[in-house]
Amino acid sequence: MDSSIPANFRLLLMSSVQCKRCLKISIILLLLVVILITASPAFRQGEAQRSYFTVVLDCGSTGTRVNVYEWQRNITSNHDLPTLLHSFPDLSTKNPLHKDACHYHCMQTEPGLDKFVHNSSGIRAALEPLLIWAEQQIPSERHRDTSLFLLATAGLRNLPNEDAGWILENAEAVVREHPFVYRINSIRVLSGKEEAYYGWVALNYKLGFLEKSSNTPTLGVLDLGGSSLQVVVEIDESREDKHFIKSKIGPIEHEILAYSLPAFGLNDAFDRTIVILSEQQLLPRDTVDVKFELSHPCLSSGFMQNYTCYGCFRPNASSEKNYSGLPLRLSNSDSLVLVTLVGDPDWEQCKQLARAATIHSSSSDWLQLTADMNCKLPSFNEILFGPGDVSWTLAAALIEGKYLLPSQTKPYAGMLSLKAEVISSHALYFVLLLCVLFFVCCQVRRTTNLLLPMQGKKGYAVGVPSPSHVNQKTATKIVLD
Repeated sequence: MDSSIPANFRLLLMSSVQCKRCLKISIILLLLVVILITASPAFRQGEAQRSYFTVVLDCGSTGTRVNVYEWQRNITSNHDLPTLLHSFPDLSTKNPLHKDACHYHCMQTEPGLDKFVHNSSGIRAALEPLLIWAEQQIPSERHRDTSLFLLATAGLRNLPNEDAGWILENAEAVVREHPFVYRINSIRVLSGKEEAYYGWVALNYKLGFLEKSSNTPTLGVLDLGGSSLQVVVEIDESREDKHFIKSKIGPIEHEILAYSLPAFGLNDAFDRTIVILSEQQLLPRDTVDVKFELSHPCLSSGFMQNYTCYGCFRPNASSEKNYSGLPLRLSNSDSLVLVTLVGDPDWEQCKQLARAATIHSSSSDWLQLTADMNCKLPSFNEILFGPGDVSWTLAAALIEGKYLLPSQTKPYAGMLSLKAEVISSHALYFVLLLCVLFFVCCQVRRTTNLLLPMQGKKGYAVGVPSPSHVNQKTATKIVLD
């Protein structure tokens, strides 16, 4: 260091450098202690005990539903599935939006989003109350690390791509106003194959079949929706088939056939039975705004209800196809006919009518499924109905939020902020105290370094320059004084 610089200033510079070194050392010590704490078994146990939430909006053909799931991570093994702690709504939840809208626990608005093409206010009215309700089920401090998925099914799949895209854009505009986090592909239309696969995962996860040994058979699924039917079953061999999925959920790898049959949902199939019945009597050309009565063999005695029929009383209406090759469900106002359905139960006629509704839909997927079920799959001794509270949304929350999709090679955690936040407050305070004490010691040492050289010279007061830096006149004056 330059000898022309006063000694006390040199000491100040040196102590400043030492202070910076002390600060760096303090920061390094703090980081090391935090790393040690987060790597400890106690911290990992605390992290595992911290739950996380996911929100799934199911945009179906009959309505839009919301589900909130609370999970607990399992970090004892990379293969262990998280534990479902709670599912909302539950059996005690009352739906204030539409009474009798759901037979099982659900929170739903009606109708489906596919009815709101170019109706942004309708989309908002369908989604806003569901999002507000979801916020109420989750602690407010957890909103911004809760993943949201808005997934549409057959209702939007049956729309032209342009219309479906418009609905999703407006739906995202509503979601964006709420605190939940999402990615671009978290708001989309599910393929029929994805919907079928999720239904299979949800059922077998809920009943505990996905964490058992490979020798334990899983359950097949027949999931009857409003516009489509999903059929999924596990097989014992790989095959080159567009319906084949190889997926590893938990510790076991599964080989699955997943079918989604459009137009075979309950509502669409029932619509076709009405059209088939109406074909037996043609509408006179000069008749306008007349209600017709139709007896239905699949409805109970005493049943009577007004019904708006799409394509009734048109010759061969049940065999007409829409843009996607599916049975036509007309929406033009001149094709809407008001009828009164009357229950006239007849089991044999009902079976024939159901078969006719099936035959009129010449879906290639249906033909392939029939061939697979008859020729290649084992026979089923028993069919179990339920549990009715299991939805594909459970698997969507599980897989999209944490685990692998069949086409992916690496797991991801969605938008979840699964960062370590479970540091003991006592440990944190102790670490901060150590760093503060270390920094204070550095400051004391700095002050001591400044004072000692000046007090060590006899005859000079504190703060008086040393002789090596005092000119002769100043030194003489000090002596005379």
